[in-house]
Amino acid sequence: MISSITGVLVPLLINKIKLDPALASPILVSTMADSLGYLVYLGLASALLTYVV
Repeated sequence: MISSITGVLVPLLINKIKLDPALASPILVSTMADSLGYLVYLGLASALLTYVV
């Protein structure tokens, strides 16, 4: 869900600042989706570690 929201909002924001959204949006969307996925993974792992330890 996060990647779909960023996939819609990033090209719109890039278009507002008068840049070509086709050039910049794939890089930003994939970076944001990977970073947020990694943070969610680490957050869940740290939350579950409190129950294991």
